[in-house]
This record gives sequence, C-alpha cells and structure tokens, in this order.
Amino acid sequence: MERNVDGYHFSCDEDAKMAQEELKKINLISQKLNANNPQATLLVYNKCIQSNQFTTPIGIDYLKSLQSYLLKSEAINPEDILDIPIRISYADALELKSNNRYKNLEKKDTRDFRVQFRFSLFFNIVLIVMVIAMFVIALKADNPNIINYKNAIVNEYSAWEQDLTERENIIREKESELNLN
Repeated sequence: MERNVDGYHFSCDEDAKMAQEELKKINLISQKLNANNPQATLLVYNKCIQSNQFTTPIGIDYLKSLQSYLLKSEAINPEDILDIPIRISYADALELKSNNRYKNLEKKDTRDFRVQFRFSLFFNIVLIVMVIAMFVIALKADNPNIINYKNAIVNEYSAWEQDLTERENIIREKESELNLN
C-alpha cells in the first residue's frame, strides 16, 4: 500500500489509509461547503472537531485552514471557534525515538516470550513426570484401582480357590481316615 498521501509519508499502512479516508472527507466537505458563508463554515468546523473527524496531519491541516478563515472573518466571534485537539503526544514520540525504546520493547517482548516458553516447558515436563509417577504407584499398589482392578480381583479369587481346594483336600483325607477305620 502507498504510504504517501497528499505530501505526507506515513510510517504504517493503517495511518496512510486513515489519511486517505480523511482526504476523501475533506474533498466531500469542500464540495458541499459554501465558502462565502462563515456561519455554515463555523458549524461544519465545530462539528468536525466535536465528532473527532480528523486526526491525521492532513485532517489537522484542513481544520487549521478552516480555523484561519474563521478567525479572519469579522462575522464570527473568535470565542465560538473551538481549538483543534491534538491527540498524539509528541514528547512521548521524541522520547521513544531518542531512547530507541522501540528496539528495547521488541527485544523485551522476545525475551519475555523465551522466558515464558522455558518456564512452560519446564512446568510441562514436571507434570508429565508426576503423571508417570502416579501410574507407577497405581500399578504397584495393593489396593484395587481402575488400573489394576482386574489383576487384583483375579488374584483374590485365585487365593480363595486355592484355600477352598486345600480345605476340600483336608476334608477328603479326614473322610478317608474315618471310612477306613
């Protein structure tokens, strides 16, 4: 996208797009505005300021030209003319530029991401080790649980069967001794 708009070079595509939209608004207003009527110009000017229609340098320049026209007009009270609001802090922009804060912020974000990634990786490894440890404990536990319940039940029934078989054999031996005698 072209970043040059009406003699201004913008640092990003979004700002250039905003400036192009404002240029379209300016052309539309200029076509419909009666330049010989200061009262109508004052209404349009104040409405543009109150509704924040213009924020780029192109729009601010247009508002400044309307303001100059209104200040020169004897039909308009200068107190009725609103001041043009500037919503960008140039002191902050100068400080960012002089301290290379943009570069520091980018490096800090990358560094923060790396620290977060490492922490997340470490934490995930610890959790995986804990889950594996829980499975090992569950498998080796004597109490039946969802993992080893089949083996525990089979072992328990096997022990009962063996005990019953032993008792049965003892009873048969006793019966055979009693029948022989």
